[in-house]
Amino acid sequence: MAKIAFIGAGSLVFTRNLLRDICSFPAFADATVALMDVDEERLYFAKAAAEKISRAKGIPLHIEATTDRAAALDGADGVLATVMIGGT
Repeated sequence: MAKIAFIGAGSLVFTRNLLRDICSFPAFADATVALMDVDEERLYFAKAAAEKISRAKGIPLHIEATTDRAAALDGADGVLATVMIGGT
């Protein structure tokens, strides 16, 4: 099973769009997606969105959420970085 780490997952627009793309590839059907962000509130929304997308697409992704970058990267086969510069 593949593991993909999203660093900066609180960048919700990028996270949602990338997850939709991942769900379109059967090879990722049982993947673990480790969402990481320093902002716990935005991370909560990102996890909720990821779970909703997974259900809507019928793809059983395993969604993890953490503020610990090392934990998100541990065992990752791929890493996506979507870091917002400046602020909201």
